Amino acid sequence: NKAIERTVPCEEVKERTDALIASIRLTVFRWVNRGLFEEHKLVFCAMLAFRLFQSGKLNEEFHPAYYNFLLRGPAAAEAENPLADWLPNNAWCMVQKLIELEEFDKFATNMEKDAPN
Repeated sequence: NKAIERTVPCEEVKERTDALIASIRLTVFRWVNRGLFEEHKLVFCAMLAFRLFQSGKLNEEFHPAYYNFLLRGPAAAEAENPLADWLPNNAWCMVQKLIELEEFDKFATNMEKDAPN
């Protein structure tokens, strides 16, 4: 009943249905989020955002390779770390794997160039 009362009335059935669905989704999200421990709220919101990206519900381009990298955190085999003074070796190995992705190809080079001395 609350969703019906809160939703703006529409003449078109399709518009009204879409508005009701959006209102109910927001209500369910708030209930679930309210019931979570604080440390789980970010995980829940991230999972929800990733699912929305995957299903194409957001107006952003979804890159499965980036998503897989984020989830798995792959690392390249041992690589010489020129930034060992401030960057751990395992992080450098992850950077080496990251540069294999499109748009990140210059990331390691930029890190080396801009590193504090």
